Amino acid sequence: MGLFKKKNPQDAFDPDVFTITDTILDPPRFTFLPAIYQDATRRKWAVHQRGAEPKIFDYADVLQCEVAEAGDPEAEEAVSKQEFAQRILANPAKAAKINAAKRNMCLGMGVIVVVQTGKDEISKLEIPVTAGEVKRDSGLYRSYRNVAEQIKEAFDAMGRPEQ
Repeated sequence: MGLFKKKNPQDAFDPDVFTITDTILDPPRFTFLPAIYQDATRRKWAVHQRGAEPKIFDYADVLQCEVAEAGDPEAEEAVSKQEFAQRILANPAKAAKINAAKRNMCLGMGVIVVVQTGKDEISKLEIPVTAGEVKRDSGLYRSYRNVAEQIKEAFDAMGRPEQ
């Protein structure tokens, strides 16, 4: 009967190297999203994809963190009606998304964390909060935005000096 039993996330880590003191992201089951944990005592954080070995980072590895939204109408360049019609024929889904963005819709939201993954290597960790359309003036949008800001704040706090 262990099929739906929730595992202890600490079991994936050596307690002498990483002890979970906080959970930044606990993804829903049956998704491909990784879990993100923090070890505040050792000033480390970890990304753990189910079925894989966790990757542990130092707080200092976080270079930048920001909340990003898909569907920003200011980001789309102005085009003529003829050019827009050609875009619709070429890629109707993209044209529909551009149109939705102009109607004050957020087409997706997430947190992007820029991480030093090696001596000369930088990677981006993209943490999706929502991939669906939601009106920017709705309560659901504010709820998603709050979740994204909480994740961002957790990473921003890692960059602050130890107290």
